Amino acid sequence: MLYRAVAHKFLTTKSVVSVDKSIFFAKNIKFEDLANPELRSENCGNLASKLAEIKKVRQVLVLFQRNFPLKKTGAVLDGRDIGSVIFPDAKIKFFVTADLVVRAKRRKEQYKKIGQEYSIKDIAKKLEERDRRDKIRKASPLICMPDAIVYDNSKGSFKRLNKEIIEIVEKKYKSLKLKIINKRLGQTP
Repeated sequence: MLYRAVAHKFLTTKSVVSVDKSIFFAKNIKFEDLANPELRSENCGNLASKLAEIKKVRQVLVLFQRNFPLKKTGAVLDGRDIGSVIFPDAKIKFFVTADLVVRAKRRKEQYKKIGQEYSIKDIAKKLEERDRRDKIRKASPLICMPDAIVYDNSKGSFKRLNKEIIEIVEKKYKSLKLKIINKRLGQTP
């Protein structure tokens, strides 16, 4: 959503995309900017993927992301490089994926809610282009980390995904907590 928020600034101000302007917008993101439903638009998504290739913009937004959980007792962050670059030492990582056509149908519904209409074929093509661009970019490419839990959400709902991930986190957290207690007591599990 951060890259989408930067993209949205360009689209609403009709500014010419430049590295300096991208950095300015990235440095001035506010949490309330992330709640804007227009960030889910096709134009925001496409421009966000292109802005994500700019190393200096990534550096600014990495700091924003790394500071985010410091305000709470933990956090759930999503993004294409959260587990590989932003928090490579996170105790629990998920790599959530879904079939391209399923993703396109879901995105079509999102677009419909904000008054945009695209064919599933066009959306699938754009998603495929974005995935390819994100996988081959030099700065923070999209990769699945070896210690990530891969979760294919092709057949499930968002509600089911949340429920199952919460269950996995609770189970893993209890296990981590037990290991810490045993270590403090000098016991081996």
